[in-house]
Amino acid sequence: MPHIRLESFKEPALPFEADGVSFEWFAKNLEHEKEGLIGVKAEGVPFLLQLKPKGDTLLLKGEKITRPSPNTLLKKALKVYMESFAPKVLFSNIANVESARLPKPTEALKEAAGFDPSELPKRPLWIEIGFGSGRHLVYQAKQNPDVHLIGLEIHRPSLEQVMRRIELDKIGNLWVIDYDARLFMELLPSNRVEKIFVHFPVPWDKKPHRRVISDSFLEESLRVLEPGGSLELRTDSENYFRYAMEVFTRPERVKLTLKKNLEAAVRSKYEDRWRRMGKNIYEVHVESLEVSEPREERYDFSFGKPLSIGELFAKKPEKASVESDFFVHFERFYAIDERDGLIRVSFGSFDRPEHKFVLVRGGSAEYYPHAPVNTATNYKAHRMIREWVECAT
Repeated sequence: MPHIRLESFKEPALPFEADGVSFEWFAKNLEHEKEGLIGVKAEGVPFLLQLKPKGDTLLLKGEKITRPSPNTLLKKALKVYMESFAPKVLFSNIANVESARLPKPTEALKEAAGFDPSELPKRPLWIEIGFGSGRHLVYQAKQNPDVHLIGLEIHRPSLEQVMRRIELDKIGNLWVIDYDARLFMELLPSNRVEKIFVHFPVPWDKKPHRRVISDSFLEESLRVLEPGGSLELRTDSENYFRYAMEVFTRPERVKLTLKKNLEAAVRSKYEDRWRRMGKNIYEVHVESLEVSEPREERYDFSFGKPLSIGELFAKKPEKASVESDFFVHFERFYAIDERDGLIRVSFGSFDRPEHKFVLVRGGSAEYYPHAPVNTATNYKAHRMIREWVECAT
């Protein structure tokens, strides 16, 4: 993670702009005086720099919820901060801003929060979940130029590696999204997807609730798959294979195809290793048999007029609010001034929560840096957040 270590911190005079980076405001943590956030916009992308103690020094780094892709934007913001405000820097790991990373965000990188299915190209749609090195994803994109592919990956280095491949190889039929696939499926129209690939997912033997394959994921997959479309699982884990077969055979009607130790069109580096170790490779195809009911719901995540950050902090709940299918937890409060500030909040489903900031500024409130993903569970949580921000009773 790009960061700089400072001997001390003096709040800069803001707003300030230089070299395409604007520093908009500084917000102090209302419970930990040495912590704070700087609102930044680099090349039009909003995010936060986080100031926090590190022993006898202070660390300035990208705040993880809002951290941008590629890391170049974060490096650039830290570099401009050092050059503009001349702090006493004890350490920095941002020397090579123009490094191998992308110099600017690629058009292939999409945000889940702003994802609009109507913008999908009018061609067959394939999705790969957890693409890792991207070898299979990039291969399929090159071999099938008439197909549009979406790759979902939450591991940032893997994401940026594939983004570089897209740029270098000029691949025009591939998007990548940094988001949990289990939630992303809810955003897709019914009967729209031709193929879904889940290759060598983490088995999570000790935390099975984190597995990609589940009853709800299968239900969503069959909804978004067109009749005749398929979900393809490849795994080297005997436990995961047997677990997946239990899930796949629970629906009333199902068509499965099972392969064992057959060659794939392209191997990942891990599959090469596992084959050398003599491990079995299981491949299961689940075919969609029916036309699903349409689903095209758009939720409103706006706020009315909020109370001031001071009034909201005075009413901070002592614990999370928990309902049967969602929760809301107001975690931290930051003040820009007496009225304006930010609230860090986690909310949504229990196994796939959202983490956002609510920015209270100029007599209005909004999610920062962007609205939550458009799911029914998130909207239920938002209604609770909105009522509290506006009333705080």
